Amino acid sequence: MKKVYICSPCRGDYENNIQRAKEYSRAAAMKGCIPIAPHIYLTQFMDDTIPAERELALSFGRELVLQCDELWTFGLSHPSAGMAGEIEVAKAAGIPVLNGFEEISRVGPAPAAAPDPEPQDAGSVTLHLPAFRAMAVCNQHLDHGPLHIEIDGSIILELAKRLTAEPGAHFDIGPGGEPID
Repeated sequence: MKKVYICSPCRGDYENNIQRAKEYSRAAAMKGCIPIAPHIYLTQFMDDTIPAERELALSFGRELVLQCDELWTFGLSHPSAGMAGEIEVAKAAGIPVLNGFEEISRVGPAPAAAPDPEPQDAGSVTLHLPAFRAMAVCNQHLDHGPLHIEIDGSIILELAKRLTAEPGAHFDIGPGGEPID
């Protein structure tokens, strides 16, 4: 999935700017991208009004820009000082700087998750084993006719998968038809 840095203002109308960043992030996520918006979560434990903490948070943001495939800016024509620093880092690193409003309207919808395939009846296999002689408790020879053993096809498929994954291995089929080592 494409990682996009959500570049939008934090300072000024603080509450509304954070809310807008959440909305931009949600729109990017719904379009199949992973939004990276540090000012949404960094503001939960860092104080933007304390200069040292603000600078530390901005440095975190600039570092995270470098981990992204694109930077989507919301306010490209009038970036804040913090946004300008993030845009500069992206451009210097060759990361595309795009108009976020255009991107959330252009990018296709998130790919739908593929439904789990319905289990299909795999059929069955019947083994026809020749007659054999067995020794009974009373030492009499008993002549058994041929044996017919029906095995569910899903067990055969599972064994085939396991033998392909572990060539030369030996597997026994245990109670309940479950393959066991």
